[in-house]
Amino acid sequence: MRALFAAVLFLFLLGGCAKHEERNLPQQSAQKFWDAMVKGDLKFAKAMTIRGRLDEPLLKVELSDVEVTGARVVQGRAFVPTLLRFRIPIDSLKDAECNATMETELLKVEGRWLIDDVVTMQNYDEALQKGAAQCTTKMLQKALQKGMKSFESVKKEVEEGLFGIAKEFEKSFKDMQEQLQESLERMQKELQKEPPKLPEPQEGQKI
Repeated sequence: MRALFAAVLFLFLLGGCAKHEERNLPQQSAQKFWDAMVKGDLKFAKAMTIRGRLDEPLLKVELSDVEVTGARVVQGRAFVPTLLRFRIPIDSLKDAECNATMETELLKVEGRWLIDDVVTMQNYDEALQKGAAQCTTKMLQKALQKGMKSFESVKKEVEEGLFGIAKEFEKSFKDMQEQLQESLERMQKELQKEPPKLPEPQEGQKI
């Protein structure tokens, strides 16, 4: 009887451990971490990390959603593909939903998957800068279509709002300015052309 009870207890504990292990998959830990970041619950987010350290990224954004998919595990380290959706708090970009991709990195510590906060926040910072550059470039292209005045206005606001990472957009700024200048020069040449001379109407001919 005791042997039967011990066997049942063992299976119960084994099943409980399996369920606990299943609940603690790296992508699930990553999703919980990012859900907390979206909500602004830094206390919970820090509790999901190894060091409890979350350095602020250079670019401050409003995270609207984060989605993780799958995981790649190599020697106790997990790499989780992560899609960020965010908005840049600048008037010209307030309606633009930007996105970026990165990897959330985790380490297994005493049976728990914890976020490697240092590496992950570095990945996060770099992903935001690249995503913001792509998002801002699209907005500048739209402004460019409206003319130089609109383009310069948006450009100035972006440079003032993004501070240190504005250099990421310098090439885009230059390319767009050159594109607009070429368009203006072509337009001026067309306007400078003499209109074609029409034949004089003959007497009695309707115009």
